[in-house]
Parts: sequence; C-alpha cells; structure tokens
Amino acid sequence: MASRVGPRPPSDAFWRRAIDRGAAALAVGADAVDGKAAGEPGEPTEPLDTGDIVDVGDRAFVVVGAERTESGGRVYRIELVADRDEG
Repeated sequence: MASRVGPRPPSDAFWRRAIDRGAAALAVGADAVDGKAAGEPGEPTEPLDTGDIVDVGDRAFVVVGAERTESGGRVYRIELVADRDEG
C-alpha cells in the first residue's frame, strides 16, 4: 500500500475505524499522483482507481470513487467488501 499512496500509508487506527464503519475516504497528496505519471508505459498513472481492491489483513476494501483535489491530489472513497463466508 505504501508504494501506491506515498511515503505515509494509512495507520492501523485508520484501518480499524474504516472496518468498524464499513467505509472511509483515503486522501493522497499531489506528490503521490505526480510520481506515478512518470512510470513505465502501461503502468497506471493514479495510485488507485475505481474498482481496485485494497487488502487489509483478512478484510478487503473496494475503491468506489475518486475525486481530484484543488492541489492535484486525490480523495478515494472506499467501502468494505462483505465477507464471502456470510452469504
């Protein structure tokens, strides 16, 4: 995760709150986005994209939306994926 969103990945406390709530918003600065633009051909230019899955321990979140900030960063809305064992 750190390699995708920059040098300061979300803390364990952030993920615990996100799991408890079932959703969260993850913001990254312009440096995390700009750094991706110069990547190898065929690699994504955004750290995350709608539909990406973020694994957190035995849980997973899906990126359901992304918004550009005025400073050039992004705010990613993520939602907890329901446990497959519950169905």
